[in-house]
Parts: sequence; C-alpha cells; structure tokens
Amino acid sequence: MCFGHWPEWGSMKISHVNNLTLIGLALVIAGCSTTAPQPRVKYVSPGAPGSAAGTGIESQDIGAAAQQAATSILALPQIAKAEKTPTVLITPVDNHSASPVDTDLYTVKLRGILMQYSSEKVRFLARDAGWNTNKYEEQLRKQGEVQPGAARQAATYDYILTAELRGISSASGKGRNEYFLIAFKLVDMNDVLLWENQYEIKKQGRDNSVYR
Repeated sequence: MCFGHWPEWGSMKISHVNNLTLIGLALVIAGCSTTAPQPRVKYVSPGAPGSAAGTGIESQDIGAAAQQAATSILALPQIAKAEKTPTVLITPVDNHSASPVDTDLYTVKLRGILMQYSSEKVRFLARDAGWNTNKYEEQLRKQGEVQPGAARQAATYDYILTAELRGISSASGKGRNEYFLIAFKLVDMNDVLLWENQYEIKKQGRDNSVYR
C-alpha cells in the first residue's frame, strides 16, 4: 500500500516545482515590462509654454515681445541709417498690471534680445552695472588702495527705450480672462517720441496659477 503512493507524491513534487518555475518566469516578465520611474523634474525650453502655465505673463511672452520690439527698432531710419552708432539707455520695465512680474528680469531679457538682434547697429548703456562699480572704485581711491588714473568720461545716450506693462483681468465661474498690453517707446534727448510699438497678449483659462 505504501509503495502505491510514491508515484502520487512524486507527481505532486514535480507539479510544485513547475508552479514555482512559472511564478518565477511571470515575475521576470513583469519586471522587464515595468517602465523605469520618470523623474519628478525635467528640463523644458524657456520659450515653450509650461505644463503648469497660467493666464499671467510667461517667459515666452517676454521673449516674443522683446524680439518684436528689437526688429522694429532696427528698421527705424534713425537707427538703420545713422552715421554714428547710436547709444540707447533702457529704463526698467514699469508694471501697471495686476500680474506680478519681476521687472528686473524683464529688463535684462529685453536688453539681451535687443543686443542679440542689433549686432553693431546699436550700443546700450549699463547704468546699473557701471554705478555700483564706480562707487566701489571711488571708495578704494579714498582709502588709498588704488591710484587714480585718467579722468573717467561717462558715455551718454542718444535715445531712451521704455517699456510699460498694463493689463485688464476678469473672472467668473467659467474661468478667467487676462489682457496685457506691452508698450515700448523710444525717446530722444529732447523728449521727442520717435517710435512706439505695442505688443498685445490675451489669455483665457479655468485654473489659476501662482506666480512668484
């Protein structure tokens, strides 16, 4: 009687081994088919709309407005046909809209794009950088740490470029509407308005993003 049970016990062991083998193969296949975890942060193009974009001013808006202004300024007869390379002083962007905007960032971006497109047709004054450096140099001279050299001759401007941001916003249960107007003006030393360019932006959205 006992010998009659050995084949059944052996088949049970083989079946158990087969089941473990199938389970192992299934785990291997599942592990191979599982995709690698995606990073929580990824790089995107600064000029592309972000996945968390809202109805406020975005980086691509700043770049597009500055590029349009640069192209228009370079086409002016006072700039394109000037016998001597004109010098432009860019004033800080003036924000009158409800959207929080880093005006220093806007000013730096505007100046960078203008210099990129202007080539050798326009020169720009950097009063912000020059002022801090000159004050520090003056302090060193008073302390006797540096010897005064030739008298400094500060450059002056031929034109002033201003940028003004204004906006109108409305909200309801269906969403939010934002309209922005970026107005650029080029003024000469006699306060004569030579050029003005306007860049319009209108956005609609249901979700509000937080801008900082």
